[in-house]
Amino acid sequence: MKRSSELKSKYSIKFIVSSMFMLVTALTAIFAMGMQYYFGQKMSQEHVISRLSTAAADVSEYIHQVDSNAISSTRMLKSFLSMSDHNFSEKEILTLFAQVLDENPFIQSLYVGSENEDFFQIINLKTSVTIRDKMSADAVDRWAIAKATGIGPDRQMIVSYVDSSFNVNRTVASKTSFYPTRRPWFIGATETNVYKTEPYLFKNMKVTGQSYAIRSGKDVIGIDIELSTLNSKIASTALGMSLESGAESFIFNHKGEVIASNIDLERDIEVPPSEPLTLTEPQRALVMNSPALLVSNQNDWGPYDFSQAGEPQGYAVDLLRILSQQTGLEFDFINGFESITLSKKYLRGTIDVLHSVSGEVPEYGEQSATMYTADLAIAGKSQRFIPTSLKNFPDEVGVVCGFGMKEWLQQNYPKLNIVEFESLSDAKEALEKGEIPYLVDTYLTLDELNGLERTSTVTVRKLDAKPVPYHIYINQKHAGLLEVLNLAIESITPEQREALTQKWLESNHWRGTFVPYPEVFQLSKDTSNYNTMVRRSIEGQNYFVYVTPISSSSGGDDYFSVVIPKEIVTDAVTERLFNSLLFTALVMLGLFPLAWRLGTPMTRSIYALKARTRKIRARNFDQVWPVTTRVKEIDELSDAMMEMVAEIQSHEKQQEEFVEAFIRLIAQAIDDKSPYTAGHCNRVPEIGMMLAEAAEKCQSGKFKNFAFQNDAERREFRIAAWLHDCGKITTPEHIVDKGTKLEANYNRINEIRTRFEVLRRDLEIEYLNALLRGEVNKDAAKAEFEEKVRQLDDDFEFIANANIGGEFMSEDKIERVKKIAEKTWLRYFDDRLGLSPFEEMNKPISNTQLPIREKLLEDKPEHIIKRIRPVEFAPEHGIQMQVPEHQYNMGEVYNLTISRGTLTPEDRFKINEHMISGIKMLEALPFPPELSNVPRYASTHHETLKGTGYPRKLSADDLSIPERILVIADIFEALTAGDRPYKKAKPVSVAIDIMYKMALDEHLDMDLFLLFLESGVYLEYAKKFMPETQVDEVNIQKYLSH
Repeated sequence: MKRSSELKSKYSIKFIVSSMFMLVTALTAIFAMGMQYYFGQKMSQEHVISRLSTAAADVSEYIHQVDSNAISSTRMLKSFLSMSDHNFSEKEILTLFAQVLDENPFIQSLYVGSENEDFFQIINLKTSVTIRDKMSADAVDRWAIAKATGIGPDRQMIVSYVDSSFNVNRTVASKTSFYPTRRPWFIGATETNVYKTEPYLFKNMKVTGQSYAIRSGKDVIGIDIELSTLNSKIASTALGMSLESGAESFIFNHKGEVIASNIDLERDIEVPPSEPLTLTEPQRALVMNSPALLVSNQNDWGPYDFSQAGEPQGYAVDLLRILSQQTGLEFDFINGFESITLSKKYLRGTIDVLHSVSGEVPEYGEQSATMYTADLAIAGKSQRFIPTSLKNFPDEVGVVCGFGMKEWLQQNYPKLNIVEFESLSDAKEALEKGEIPYLVDTYLTLDELNGLERTSTVTVRKLDAKPVPYHIYINQKHAGLLEVLNLAIESITPEQREALTQKWLESNHWRGTFVPYPEVFQLSKDTSNYNTMVRRSIEGQNYFVYVTPISSSSGGDDYFSVVIPKEIVTDAVTERLFNSLLFTALVMLGLFPLAWRLGTPMTRSIYALKARTRKIRARNFDQVWPVTTRVKEIDELSDAMMEMVAEIQSHEKQQEEFVEAFIRLIAQAIDDKSPYTAGHCNRVPEIGMMLAEAAEKCQSGKFKNFAFQNDAERREFRIAAWLHDCGKITTPEHIVDKGTKLEANYNRINEIRTRFEVLRRDLEIEYLNALLRGEVNKDAAKAEFEEKVRQLDDDFEFIANANIGGEFMSEDKIERVKKIAEKTWLRYFDDRLGLSPFEEMNKPISNTQLPIREKLLEDKPEHIIKRIRPVEFAPEHGIQMQVPEHQYNMGEVYNLTISRGTLTPEDRFKINEHMISGIKMLEALPFPPELSNVPRYASTHHETLKGTGYPRKLSADDLSIPERILVIADIFEALTAGDRPYKKAKPVSVAIDIMYKMALDEHLDMDLFLLFLESGVYLEYAKKFMPETQVDEVNIQKYLSH
């Protein structure tokens, strides 16, 4: 091993620490960019907040201005029209109204309604495109003037479309069911204050808005504001963002209902259209003469019948629209009233149709066919017990009155204690306050009790009750239409029902105009979240949310919110950061050659050390020498490495010697255990290494490219050869040494001989007794006795020879064994005495009286030794061996009739099981990588090329050349071994001939067998390990010519 020349001067590694300046520079740059990113993001957020605060202020100011102008305009119109000293002509009123509308473009219309049901309205067609479309106005039309007069069937709505000079372009007259006194603005108006409605559906134009109204005597003056005008105020462009930014803005009230938004909140699910029904002439005439029917629309009975921002929504509403398509009937929905108010209006006749009524209410008239059914549920505080049945239920339950729920419950649960509430919101409030313990309604309605609030104070559970049917009631004056409606209900297709179910009952679509993100609604409840950017994960995406309250002159809890994708806030900062990073990288790139040059003295030495560690890893210790360097620490490290190499070499050599010695110790222990294996584990490696060396030297055929890559692979093969029978250490010695068929822990042939002796004495006693009694001729009796003794001697000799075993036992000999076994002898002593506990357990209890006659040879139950536990093979070992039912079978006839050799199937499995034990032992050992093939090589020498071997039943494709070599080594040694108790050693020629036949039968590799002969390995081994008398001449040419 080379040693570097001593260098006079050494330098500390601190001398080259300046090379680390690149790292310090990079860390400084990263810190600076991190601070830049942090403060840049803060500035970006503040900039967005500033823009949104400005937008919120603008929206608030706009709403305040709309409120203020609407209220002041309403008061001004009241003052103007209330002047007692002047009667205004229609022209003057039109001029005044038009002036107010011109000055306030956000006002959609002005109108006056009287208690006598007269109604006058002027509509600004320039307010929005929506109004012009809804009114079917032409481009030349500036105003629409609507007048409603008359009562009942004679009531008409006359709409005149006029230009800016009030010249009439056209007039449209139609029947109408619009009555001003029934509208929310008329009912809520007072003389003193301007009344502002909740959002609702404008009847004439079918758009959602809010009304401002004030009473003036018997008249009510009103102003309509269309809510869609707010959408433009919160559009992305109005907020200083692009349309593609993905920002979503909302104005919503305290309930979470969206008043305005810059996105379309609803996802339409198409309901298949309906074909008109085929009606009879009287039915068709009845429909044609019917005015638009006023239909109830509840405020909050979702998902069946409710209104959002004044627009009728719900399963039942869409179902009624289907009925309208089928029948031609026109339905005008009336909303904005409590449930009790709607039912009262129906009873007074101011509403024509009351739908979604559950029970039979006689005073409502005749009910229709079932519109739909719904499952009932009960809601209660979470800490209460929530029942699933109302049968014999003692507590009070709340219901909404006016829509038949009370009547249905009383019919089905007569003893139920029911408390009615005027509306669902009142019932919910009473439940929350604990004024009522339980609330009963449909499951889907109650399931939304928590809604956007996401509270868990209320638990909802379905009731074990039949679904509740819901019906339509129609006013008596239109009772003839009930038959038409029933016909239409029955004509609704399954496809339409399915679409309605998907739209309203199986999704949150019915909550479409609520704030789509509960997280936003939750933020509005905490004042600390106002006017700031709050980061939230919404539907798996990161967003910034801005929320702030907005107010109007009339008060109210409305909120303005913007949901902004995180990228909108961070992209600009990220872009600046990227530019800074790019600039820094360019500077660092320029400095890199200098840093590289400064680090070369150290890195060169380190790379040299690294190269040496690779050689150490490869165990090429003779190629490792010290590194020449002026760096003191690296020089010391190099010296330490050389010392480590020396230690590793020494330790590795000791370990190898220890492993080799230990392996030989195991092999020797196996050989010493029994004469059967004496020397076997020592001799197989000799043959294996000799044949492997011959295969390496062969430069033709399949062995042309075969060679061990290094001594480590050669050592791996040698160790596998030593350990190939290591599993036999677990095989019982009496099985390994079984030289006769009846042998167990001893040779039981002497037991059999004793029984023959008993039979012989019995014959002699019988003969002598016959002579004493003088019953027979002495010479004849003696001749008969001698014949029977001769037969007995012959039978015993046959049994004794059968016990020795052989290559084959014919069927006639097997039959003779069974015939001899049928002879009997007389046993006088109890065969259960003197047994071990295990033998007592295995021997069945018998009450037979002694003496007893037994068979000469017999398979007794106690000869069967059952398995204590089942034999199972781990799947990763790939073992495929047939397991006999019993562990041992020592039956005398069973063993004596073994056709080949001395082993029963149970004995054979026990011996073959040494391979399984060997696999388990070797697989459990943590062999190093260079010995990883040892378990495989050592466990395949009983496999065959055709897949009939054991333990894995591998085939030629699975067996490598080293594995095939060990097969030949194991077989040749076993055939020629002279230390086997059950057979004589075979001459070399006989062994070779047997192996040739085995090669022909694909038990071993023919090419390797021929190499075994041609290379002279067989002869070299024979001369070394066999006596001269066994080494006979072998004509190998007859095999090589194969």
